[in-house]
Amino acid sequence: MKDSGSTDVAVLDLDCGQPELSVPGLITLTIVSQPLLSDPPLHMVHGEAAYFFGDITSKADPDKYVEMATLLMHKYNNLKKDRIKQGKGHLPLLINTDGWVKGFGYEILCAVIEASNPGNIIQMVGTTKTKSFDLPSQSTIPSASNQRFIHTVQSFDETSLVMPEDDNRSRRSMDSSYSTGPLQATASDHRKHRFCAYFMGGYDEMVKRRTQFASQPEGITFHREKGVVDPNNILGLTMASMLPYAIPFYSVALYSPPGYLDGISEFQPACGTRGDFASDDIMDALNGSIVGLCCREDSFASAQTTQNNSRVPVLRCVGIGIIRSIDRDRKLFFVLTPVHPSKLFDVNVFVGGNISVPLELVFRGTNADSFPFLSEHSLATPSLGGDVMKSRNHSGRKRI
Repeated sequence: MKDSGSTDVAVLDLDCGQPELSVPGLITLTIVSQPLLSDPPLHMVHGEAAYFFGDITSKADPDKYVEMATLLMHKYNNLKKDRIKQGKGHLPLLINTDGWVKGFGYEILCAVIEASNPGNIIQMVGTTKTKSFDLPSQSTIPSASNQRFIHTVQSFDETSLVMPEDDNRSRRSMDSSYSTGPLQATASDHRKHRFCAYFMGGYDEMVKRRTQFASQPEGITFHREKGVVDPNNILGLTMASMLPYAIPFYSVALYSPPGYLDGISEFQPACGTRGDFASDDIMDALNGSIVGLCCREDSFASAQTTQNNSRVPVLRCVGIGIIRSIDRDRKLFFVLTPVHPSKLFDVNVFVGGNISVPLELVFRGTNADSFPFLSEHSLATPSLGGDVMKSRNHSGRKRI
């Protein structure tokens, strides 16, 4: 940074599952001017540019993922040129990628490397063969610089730490539901933490919230093993009492979650149409879900937008929201979002995704602990009445 003559660093965050600077489901470009010395929920910001990917893994749509990364690289290059013309010095770029480095994930990672052509790569490898991989040391692009340095460092794995309270002192797995010892919070728990902080208007606002009853002084915390701890359902109560935005049907275009209407040819032309012309199936798919709040410059005309295989154009995104309910009589969407009203003025597209609303953000009543009516696919972890049915064909019958 000293050599660049600038105190700012551009961060291209391509980890859509556990991003550093945004809520999950987004791919962002952000300029950082201060060191990041806290956990991600404490320093989530709205960057220079963002796209709504709508999933927690690039496996959902690799072409769309690489396309978004490439477009953000173009935005960075333009931003860097403008800063040099203004005399603000060079703008270094840091790219944060996801942890999928095997199989098709390796091919996606190589595609991102080719699109960005970095001069230095910090490769984090594990002690096992499944966590070790090779990266291309030179670019295949003829016009690009072939000088590339790969720095290999050992990854830090919390699961290999010895738990002092564990008498057996064995290594525990983060994802194992059969371990008898204390477990670490999973990636899903950390995602929930980010979502909760986001919809509460920031981490500081979230931890300050309390119930109105003096007998319930506990607030919202994040436990190292249990994840988000909210014994009094403060998050759900806050979301239930939050005043939503009323959005007319005619003011937004709708895109259902990717794959929801695949194979139903009569619904495919309806994707991207105005809300007052959308089918009931698309309405049902978006009701009660997380959507990307996007902006389409051509006012519902798709000719100037970039298309991909999922039929959803790559659109500028100002944040995410939850469609709390839909009033079909008055033709209104009721949307909950912490995005500032000044940024919502240009929003004219709701894009569905494959990210479920955390149960912590849902009002569950006074003593309700689960939702038996929810399907298994809408739950991040199995719960009462929400797990997959298992056949017991091997069980013996009692003889009469």
